[in-house]
Amino acid sequence: AVGQGIDMFDCVMPTRNARNGHLFTRYGDVRIKNAIHRLDTRPLDPQCTCYTCRNFSRAYLHHLHRLGEILGARLNTIHNLHYYQELMRDIRAAIEAGRYAEFAAAFHAARATPGALPAD
Repeated sequence: AVGQGIDMFDCVMPTRNARNGHLFTRYGDVRIKNAIHRLDTRPLDPQCTCYTCRNFSRAYLHHLHRLGEILGARLNTIHNLHYYQELMRDIRAAIEAGRYAEFAAAFHAARATPGALPAD
């Protein structure tokens, strides 16, 4: 949609997905409820600067999600909203620089890179 000029949208997707343990990263999606994250002490996305990624591990987010703790949904929501804010900021910068096509190609390539994040 952004490639066709739409740069503002209103959607509950980031928050709804966060509540359900579906988290977005530049390298693919993470389903934090999956057991692979149970003992994973790494941040959700090491390059992300959000409060969640700077302070909590995948294992802790997995624990909170499995227990149904509201804190888990909040931390996941903080991350997903930050992800989309940063993504749109980067897209706007690429458009202003006349590099949107290159940005889009790099974005899709990074998300399609096998092994960038543990398989879910």
